[in-house]
Amino acid sequence: MLVYHGSYTLIDEIDLEKCRPYTDFGRGFYVTKNKHHAENWAKKSSERYKTDGCVTVFNYIDSSFADYICKKKFFNGYTEEWLDFITNNRNVDSVKQVHDFDIIEGLVANDKVQNKLQYYLSGNISKNDFLKELTYHEETHQICFCTIASLQALNFID
Repeated sequence: MLVYHGSYTLIDEIDLEKCRPYTDFGRGFYVTKNKHHAENWAKKSSERYKTDGCVTVFNYIDSSFADYICKKKFFNGYTEEWLDFITNNRNVDSVKQVHDFDIIEGLVANDKVQNKLQYYLSGNISKNDFLKELTYHEETHQICFCTIASLQALNFID
């Protein structure tokens, strides 16, 4: 499957040490199967870094080999489990990664969701009401490669 990474620069070699912590699925290299989402992220990054931005294309080999060497997690929708998982990963008080998965796939807590997430975290809305509101939100997609072993399932295309 082709997947896309939007950034301020081409990524032909992945360095997990350069990846930001405290993101939805923790520190890792993020891609999406939705090219337009990667293009939007490239545009945002290009504005921040004053560059043209770039979408790098990879082939994600989701095979039995990847299943054998990698511990995977898949979130199917905006669920309570998904919310708890991203909340734990975004907790800046955590000193280290809060999970042991190699590859995680699911929905994005993007800017629109992020605003609602802050409202939930501050106690102004219940978990159930937060998740209900997300049912009307455009679904997004992300795959996070958290370990060196997981990167074996990604091949640089362009």
